[in-house]
Amino acid sequence: MNLFIYDIEVFAYDWIVVARRPEAGSNYIVIHNDNYRLREFINTQIDIIGGFNNKHYDDYVVMTMINGGSNVEVKRCNDYIIVDRQQPWTFPFIQFKKKPFKSFDLRDDIADKGLSLKAVEGNLKCPIVESSVPFDLDRPLTPEELEEVIRYCKTDVDRTCDLYWKRKEDYLDAKVLVAEMYGIDPLDAMGYTNAKLSSIVLEAEFTPRDDERDYVPHPCLDRSKIPDVVWNFFMQIRDKSIPDVKLFGEGKGKKGLSLSLILKTSRGECPVTYAWGGVHGAKPCVIIECTEDRVIINFDVSSLYPNSMLNFGYVSRSMKNPEAYRKLVQKRLAYKKAGDEKRANALKLVVNTVYGAMLAEGNGLMDRLCGRSVCITNQLAMTMLITDLSLACESIDFVNINTDGIMFTIDRREVDLSERIVDDWCKITGFEMERDDFVKVIQKDVNNYIGIKDDGHFKTKGGFVSLYKGGSFKTNSLPIIHKAIVDYLVKNIDPEITIRNCTDVTDFQQIIKTGGSYEGSFHYVNGIRIPTQKVNRIYAVRDPKYGAVVKGKWITEKRKKNSQTGKMDVIPVDPPVWSESVVPECPDHTFIDNENTLSVADLDLEYYIDMARKRIDKYITIDRDVARKIAKIKEEVIIMAVTENKTPKVSNVFTKLLEARVKFREAGIKKTGKNTYAAFKYFTLDDIIPMKQAIFLDLGLCDVISFGSEVATLTLYNAENPEESIEFMSNLAPDESLIKNPIQKVGAIETYVRRYLYLLALDIIESDAVEAITGKDDDEEKPKAKNTPKDETPPQKRSAPATQEEREEIKSDLTDTSGEATKPQRTAISNALKKLRGRYMNADMVVTDEALEAKYSGYIKDIAKKVKAGITKAEADAILIEIGKKVVE
Repeated sequence: MNLFIYDIEVFAYDWIVVARRPEAGSNYIVIHNDNYRLREFINTQIDIIGGFNNKHYDDYVVMTMINGGSNVEVKRCNDYIIVDRQQPWTFPFIQFKKKPFKSFDLRDDIADKGLSLKAVEGNLKCPIVESSVPFDLDRPLTPEELEEVIRYCKTDVDRTCDLYWKRKEDYLDAKVLVAEMYGIDPLDAMGYTNAKLSSIVLEAEFTPRDDERDYVPHPCLDRSKIPDVVWNFFMQIRDKSIPDVKLFGEGKGKKGLSLSLILKTSRGECPVTYAWGGVHGAKPCVIIECTEDRVIINFDVSSLYPNSMLNFGYVSRSMKNPEAYRKLVQKRLAYKKAGDEKRANALKLVVNTVYGAMLAEGNGLMDRLCGRSVCITNQLAMTMLITDLSLACESIDFVNINTDGIMFTIDRREVDLSERIVDDWCKITGFEMERDDFVKVIQKDVNNYIGIKDDGHFKTKGGFVSLYKGGSFKTNSLPIIHKAIVDYLVKNIDPEITIRNCTDVTDFQQIIKTGGSYEGSFHYVNGIRIPTQKVNRIYAVRDPKYGAVVKGKWITEKRKKNSQTGKMDVIPVDPPVWSESVVPECPDHTFIDNENTLSVADLDLEYYIDMARKRIDKYITIDRDVARKIAKIKEEVIIMAVTENKTPKVSNVFTKLLEARVKFREAGIKKTGKNTYAAFKYFTLDDIIPMKQAIFLDLGLCDVISFGSEVATLTLYNAENPEESIEFMSNLAPDESLIKNPIQKVGAIETYVRRYLYLLALDIIESDAVEAITGKDDDEEKPKAKNTPKDETPPQKRSAPATQEEREEIKSDLTDTSGEATKPQRTAISNALKKLRGRYMNADMVVTDEALEAKYSGYIKDIAKKVKAGITKAEADAILIEIGKKVVE
C-alpha cells in the first residue's frame, strides 16, 4: 500500500506541501507552488494519504491546488476555512467537485475536539516550536523564509507520523480488518469515522425522525422500586412544553436539567445526581478501609451499552435488518471464544460505536429516541438495584454510584444477601456483573478515586491520578504530580521524596493552549509582555524575571440585561478594550521551554511539592465549592432496610406532629418579639410561620384555622391520609382592648389567637407575658433610681407598670396588629421575595426560567411597592403567608 502522511502551509504568494511515508528514514516529497507536480504525485504515487485534521482543511486546499487554482485562489480557500470558519466543501472553486484521492484523518474519533497537532507534539514530549514566518505576509517568501517554513512543515509531518504509529494497531488496522470481513474497500474504511463505518457494516441509512421525546418505560422496570422524584424527573422528557435546549442542554456551555438528591440508607448517605447523560454519585473526601466486620465491594456491568441495547430492544431503527446488531455482537463473541483477538477487537470498535452514533447528528445510525431510551432505562434499572439493596441490607452504605456500576461497604454477614440481590437483578435486566473487592478506597469525588486490592494492585481514576504511569498523545501534563499523589495515598511516600527523586524534566511539563476566541498568548518577562505561541510547554522556575503566561483579546461588545425585556442585549464597545487573564494553573514564575532545553535543576521544585500537597488535601478535606453544592441539595430519598429486629416506622398524624415539634425545637428559631416595658422576648408569627410551613411541607402536614363566635380551632391533617386529624382550640379573648376601628380589632384578636394556637400545636414553651407585666401589686411603691434622670433610665431597669391603664397599653402592644409593620417583618418579606425571585434567576441575576419570570416578576414588584408605601403588622403577616405558598408551589 502506497501510504503517505502530509501537511501543508499557505501564504499570500506561496504554498508548500510536504509528504513522506510513515516508516522511519523515508524521504520527503516537497512541492512548492507547482500544481502540475502535485497533481502528478497525487495521481501516480499514492493509494491513500493521511494527516491531522486534513479532512476539514488540508484535503480541500489541495483540491483547489490540483484543480488549477492560482496562489490567490489557494489563499482564498485557506481564509474561507480558517478565517471565515466556513465548511470547506462549500468553497465555490471546488464546490460539487469530487475529491480525486483517498485520505484518512488521524484526528477522527478523538473525543477532545480541542486537541491540536501542537498539543499532540507537546504530549509526546517533542519540541513544539512553530515557524517565525507570519502567515499574513503580503509578499512572496524570501529563500530563507521558505527554507524555515519547509523545515517546520517537515517537523509537523514527522510528528503526524509518530501519531500514525500510536493509532495504527487499535484504530486503523481495526478498520481495515472490519472492511475485509464485510466486503468494504479497506482504503475507504480507513477514511471513514467509526460512526460511518458502523453504519455501513450494519446497513443503516439515515432516516429523519421527530420522536426523540416519546420515551416508553421498559416492562422490566419495577415502578414501585423507583422513587417518585427520580421517576418524575425522567418522565419530563414527555413534556414537550419544555424546550429541547432547556431539557437536554446540548451545545457549547449549555447544561440541561438535572436532579440532585441525598440518598439515605440505614447506615449512611451519598449525594447523587441524575442527568440525561447518566447518574453519578459519591461520598466526597472519604478514606474507607476493610475491617474485621466490613468489606468494600465494587460491581460493574459488563458491556453496559451494547447489552442494554440488545436486552431492552433499543437498537437503531435505521438498520435494514433489526437483528444485524445482535449478529454483530455474537460474531465478535465467537471470535473471542476462538482466541482470535484481532478480529474480536476489530469488531469491538463497531459494537461500542453504535450507542454514541444513535445520539450523534449526520450518520446513518442516528436514532435519538433509542439512544435516549438506553440511557434513561439504564439509570432507572440501576436505581432499582440500589433500592433492592437498601431495603434488604441494613448495613449497606453506598460509596460510589454510576450508570454502569456501584461501590458500597457492607457487613460481612450481609455479603451473601447482597450477591443474591445482584444476581436476581441480573436475571431481570439480562446484565452480567463483574465484582472487585477493595481493601481500601481513597475517594475525592465521583470521578477521582483510588481502589486498592488485597494483593497490592490498585485502580486509579480521575484527573488527579490517571497519569500515574505516564501520559499519552491525548494528555500528558504534570505526570509527576499524579505519581506523587498516588505514592503518598497508597504507599505513604512523602510527595517531596517522589518529586526530588525525579530526573526526567518532562514529567514536570504542563501543556497549555489558548483557545481560538483569543487573540493569542503572551509571556511577561521582566515586566514586558511578549507574544508567544498558542500552544506552549511551561515549567515553574525560581527566577523572578519570568512572569505568568496570559491569554488576551480585544473586547468589542458586552452583554447586559435589558430591564424592560429581561433579555440580554449586545452593546458595542467603542473603542475596543484589551482584556487578558492568566492561563489556568500557570505558575507565577513561568519558563516557556518549547525546545526542551531545561533540566530538573532549573525548576522550582517547591512549587511542585506544594501543588502535590494541595491536591492530596483535596482527597482529605472537602472542597468549599463541593460542600456548598451538597449543602444546597434539598431533595432526599430515604430507603431504609426493614429487618426482623427492626419495627417499621409508623407514620400517622400523631407521629408527624411529634416529629414536627422536634424539628421546630432543633431549628433554633430566635425570638424577635420584644416587650420594652417588661423586658422579655416572645415568638411572633414572623418567627413561627416560615419554619412551620417548611416543616409541615416536608412531613406532609396541613393546618387549617377556623374562627367561631367564641372559639378558634386549629385542625392539623395528615396530607397523606386526610381522615387523620388533631384539633387545638382556644377561647377568643373578651373584647377589652382600646382599639376603636372594628376591622383592626378583628385583625388584632385573630392574629393573637393564631399565634397562641401555634404555640399549643408545636409545644412551644414561652415565658408568660401576663405574669411578666403583673409581677407586683398595683399599689406597691416603686423605688426611685438614685442619681439617674428619669428620661435616661435604662429599659431593663424600669419597673413593671402598676396601673390598669398601663397593662392595657402593653396588652394592646402584644396583640394589636393594626400598627405599622415591624422591621423584622419587612426584612422577612424582603428575604422571601428574594427566594421567590431565585426560582427564575441565578446568582448572577440572569433569568433561567422565562415562564416563572413572567408569572412572578409583576407580583414581586407590586409587593415591594406596597411595603415601601407602608403596611400594618396584620398585612405583613398575610403577605408572608402568601409569598410562602408561592415559594413552595
